[in-house]
Parts: sequence; C-alpha cells; structure tokens
Amino acid sequence: MVLLPDNKQILVDRLEAKGLEKDTIPSFIRSMRICIATDPKMNHLKANKQLQFLGWNDIEVDYHTLQLSIACFEAEQ
Repeated sequence: MVLLPDNKQILVDRLEAKGLEKDTIPSFIRSMRICIATDPKMNHLKANKQLQFLGWNDIEVDYHTLQLSIACFEAEQ
C-alpha cells in the first residue's frame, strides 16, 4: 500500500467510493487538474461538464470532491 499525503489519500478513497477503479484514478486526477487549471473558480457542475467532455461520463464529482481536489493541487505547488 502506498501512503499518500492526507488530502490526496482522502481524494483517492473518495473517488474509489464513487466507483472509479484504482488504476483509473491517476488519469482521472490528471483530468481534474486540467479542468481546474483552465478555470480555478469553476463549480462542480461545470467541472462535471468539462470532465464529460474529456470522456469521463461514468462519474460525477460533488462540491466536496472538487474542493478536496483543489486543495490537493494547491498543496503540490
């Protein structure tokens, strides 16, 4: 088991609970990073539209998952 920083592990666990397979989570997080980079103030509804545009049709992020993602990306900078 790989130990990740707390917020990132929480994000991974949350995405897994939403039905993403472990091996697809890194790609999904990359797509989330792209969406947030294009519009850092987007809400979860817009994020879902952007993610669907990138091919992620089987998952929807909620407000808390989006905020957790943003926190993780900001911590990495």
